[in-house]
Amino acid sequence: MRRFLLFFAVIVICISTFFFYQYRVQPKAANTEQMFEVVMAEKMRELYDQAQDWSKPVKINVHDDRLSGDYKLMSEFLLNYWMQNVEARNHYLRQLKAANWDTFLDVERLDQDRQQAYKETEQMLREVRKISAEYERKRQQIQTNSLKQAKSLAIHNEMRKSLQVKLEHNLKVDKAHDIFPIEQKIIEKAQAMFDMLKTYTWQKQGKMILFQETIQVKKFNNLYQDVLRLNAKMEKIKKSNVEVLDEEL
Repeated sequence: MRRFLLFFAVIVICISTFFFYQYRVQPKAANTEQMFEVVMAEKMRELYDQAQDWSKPVKINVHDDRLSGDYKLMSEFLLNYWMQNVEARNHYLRQLKAANWDTFLDVERLDQDRQQAYKETEQMLREVRKISAEYERKRQQIQTNSLKQAKSLAIHNEMRKSLQVKLEHNLKVDKAHDIFPIEQKIIEKAQAMFDMLKTYTWQKQGKMILFQETIQVKKFNNLYQDVLRLNAKMEKIKKSNVEVLDEEL
């Protein structure tokens, strides 16, 4: 059962969202934009590769001597934006791991914790809710600050306006690719399953939890199946995001 409550890191990275502005003042500008896209593709690939190991903080150099002027500022702004999002996500995952959230439905652990009036599990759920609330606050802070900074970024007026529009659009689009709300639903399902464990008599049989009444078994299994469906939905979104990234890079 453990594997169905694991949380998966995901990055919604659609670089092309920011590349559609028109800035063709002169041939040199066009060449600079091409280099901008090359640099961004390289840096975002580096960021993506590092993000796969969420146990370590993300570290990339956002500066690149191949860029200058407005494109340099644009590149550094976007890379800092994505780094903040990725690191906030990975920090959240590290905290969940430290809270032993991946062991929530471990039958051996639950059986032992039952003898201690479920003190460990109660604390685990409180900690996970706190971690989730902090992560949501951090995500909103990053979005708010980024939009504010974009409005005052010292770049060409048309580029700045385009950046603001695309950034706002990207935040709306990301909602369809966001697994965090699904993770919150899993927490609620986990709470409901835990409430059953506290309320009804059950016994451990191997790695299975057995209740005495058929109606209890059915209710618990339904919650378990809900977790499976939510997990499958997260995996589908994750796969879609990776495919989009591969196409862009």
